[in-house]
Amino acid sequence: MAVGVVNRRVFQVCGVLAVIGLMALGAPASAITWGTIDTTRPNVGAILIVHLDGSVGEFCSGTLVSARVFLTAGHCTDALTAAAFPASRLRISFAPNVFADGAVRLAVSGYHNHPDYNWGPTSNPHDLGVIILENAVEGVTFGVPASVGYLDGLAAAGDLKSATFINVGYGLNQDFVLTGDRQISTSSFRNLHDAWLYMSQNIHHGDGGTCFGDSGGPTFFVDPSSHVEYIVAVTSWGDSVCKSTNNNYRVDLESSRSFIEDMIALNP
Repeated sequence: MAVGVVNRRVFQVCGVLAVIGLMALGAPASAITWGTIDTTRPNVGAILIVHLDGSVGEFCSGTLVSARVFLTAGHCTDALTAAAFPASRLRISFAPNVFADGAVRLAVSGYHNHPDYNWGPTSNPHDLGVIILENAVEGVTFGVPASVGYLDGLAAAGDLKSATFINVGYGLNQDFVLTGDRQISTSSFRNLHDAWLYMSQNIHHGDGGTCFGDSGGPTFFVDPSSHVEYIVAVTSWGDSVCKSTNNNYRVDLESSRSFIEDMIALNP
């Protein structure tokens, strides 16, 4: 793929089976670019692939938005669908390090793409998906998706130009090393598109960002008035070396919110 249009699931491969092969050759690993260990967002987790030998590899990231619904990127669930990958060989972990001894890994009952998902020559690929957990998660505060038009409202109020966004995920760090840690970084605002939030992850501008394996992880923004932390986008794509651009799919679109609300209602 050309620089600038690279999805951020692990290694940007064509399907889950290739991911499994790469990980089996020696790579369980994870982190975010120019970030630090996150200890305050236990609703952010990782999608894990269970290998035939029982070991696991990290694939994508995401956020728990209800007791059983884990929000991620559509290109993550689409890869699973394309490979007809069994839900029985997926796990979700919210552990601070997903490869640590004793890390809890939760069973999955299914997964779904946004019904209009279509990655390709389109300005709006509807890049959302969900993983459905087998059992309800208790004792965790759910992530809060932003309301419809939230980012447009911030733009109209002049609050986006100087905005800082929070990235959380389990993907590769700036050295392409996988650690298994949940990490956090911040990115500054670049531009707002009908379907996209464009951010900088240029360390020379003081920004961190995301890389492979962070796909589906949340972009948080703390509202300047209410101080509520909202999910405004999910990690989607960027430059192929994870050094410059961090371009994430908006959650505050009507089609995004409808999909999320439908998935929550169908999976109590």
